[in-house]
Amino acid sequence: MKYKYIMLCLFLIVGIFFAGCTQQMNADEIAKKMQEKYDAMKSMEADVVITTNMMGQTETMQYEYAFEKPNKFYMENNKMLMVFNGKTYYMYDKIKNQYTKMDVNGDTSNIFNPDYGKFIKSMLDKFNVSYVGEKTYDGRKCYVLELISKENPEEKMTMYVDEEYWQPLKIEMNGLTIEYKNVKFNVDIPNDKFNFVPPKGAKLVGSGSMTTSKNIDEVQKDVSFKILVPKYTAGLELQNAMATKQNTDNKTEETVVLTYGKKGEVNIYEVKSKTPLIIPENYNNTITLKNGVKAILTSRNTVNMMMFEYSGVKVVITGTLNKDELIKMANSMIV
Repeated sequence: MKYKYIMLCLFLIVGIFFAGCTQQMNADEIAKKMQEKYDAMKSMEADVVITTNMMGQTETMQYEYAFEKPNKFYMENNKMLMVFNGKTYYMYDKIKNQYTKMDVNGDTSNIFNPDYGKFIKSMLDKFNVSYVGEKTYDGRKCYVLELISKENPEEKMTMYVDEEYWQPLKIEMNGLTIEYKNVKFNVDIPNDKFNFVPPKGAKLVGSGSMTTSKNIDEVQKDVSFKILVPKYTAGLELQNAMATKQNTDNKTEETVVLTYGKKGEVNIYEVKSKTPLIIPENYNNTITLKNGVKAILTSRNTVNMMMFEYSGVKVVITGTLNKDELIKMANSMIV
């Protein structure tokens, strides 16, 4: 499943980062401009190159990428193929000649069609943005922006943003560089690009379904465990509920994701527990919730994360709420 998450992360990177211009603009102006450019864009093709440098080791991955509004996408390299035709998502392992498929029901735009205005305002809340200058990257004129975290000045990004479409073409941060090369906008992409036909001898090793809705009762129908719904949400409204059911090697895994806040301030991940959550004794980040439920609470940059198990369900809560608010939310899920 790791390639599925790589794909989702890549797609979000296309959606959540924003551009600026040579003059000072406030959040609303930037959001409006970015949304206008996104509304005018119908499709995009590029080669995506991801370079990581961790502990002195450099690794590079390259994908051929295509996206067509509202929600079709395609990613492929010499090892993997990931494609979504608007109804079914496929992931094909070329080395093993095996694939998985997932049928998607509900409003897929919540997953595969980013709302630029929402993400732009969220990022402006967290970063100070400065205009560095203009450079040509991969044959396209770009604005160069520097982003410095308001919470941690050591957390920085440099971004090359296409002047015409306001799309990031190169993003540099600590240990990670993401590049979009040979970019083409508003191109005609054949429908066959987004349809997967299993090669000869390919084995189906996993199948499943995904349901998305703004109504938790709708996704509750698709999982066998009782979804833990927070009674306290710090004033944040539910934006989307998603349930996935994946069958692999005759085993079924069910997962629920609840997203709260217009900027995606909080995400709650729930999965039916097959093995108990074990928290080491005297672990520094352990806290006790209501009714003696043990939990792990950690922080990284501006994001807090909590993990606990209750009523046979493992729960992970991540978000930008402070720790006290996160604890209140977790306690409201415990009867």
